[in-house]
Amino acid sequence: MNNALPSDTYFFKHRLMKLQYLLGTLIALSITFTGCKKTPDYVPTPHKCECGVLNWQGAEYQLLDAEQIRSDEDVSYSRRYYVTANVAIEGEEQTHNVNTWIEIPDVLMHSNGLYNIDINTQLVEFTAKIDEFNLNDPFFNLRQYGVRQGVVRVSPAPLTGGTESVSFQFILGELNSSGALVGPDIQYSGSFVVTASGW
Repeated sequence: MNNALPSDTYFFKHRLMKLQYLLGTLIALSITFTGCKKTPDYVPTPHKCECGVLNWQGAEYQLLDAEQIRSDEDVSYSRRYYVTANVAIEGEEQTHNVNTWIEIPDVLMHSNGLYNIDINTQLVEFTAKIDEFNLNDPFFNLRQYGVRQGVVRVSPAPLTGGTESVSFQFILGELNSSGALVGPDIQYSGSFVVTASGW
């Protein structure tokens, strides 16, 4: 036999609903406050491959990346190398990178591993393209360079694959809109290591 009065049932249900509402609010607030805690500002760390260095405008920079591909599928030792480095100087807040492509038709062509360019004698044993991408420059965000004189030394990986070492030393000129090299000589050098897969 139930001795509770109808008003007691109403009172009990009303209290239970208030308690459920209060518990729900407390749970929601605790989730909100623990999910929104203040953390230190994110500062991105640039990727560095620890695979080489560039010397640009008299300063040395660690490479961000160095890659190689076989540029001619019919020639096992054809190579196209790509390297990039952040060359931002103190005070530059925007992107400032140098990207370099070097292509050699066959890195076994010379037993000493040396490949040359000299535009004065028209000796061209490799091709190279250098882009300087600088968002800090108010006039030219992209400057492109070609090699007036240069040498690349390659220690090729074995045919089964492995480490390949490359070094270069260039005298550059800036490319104008018609593709001619203009302006003063720019010294540019570097060395890097890539992994070549076996064929």
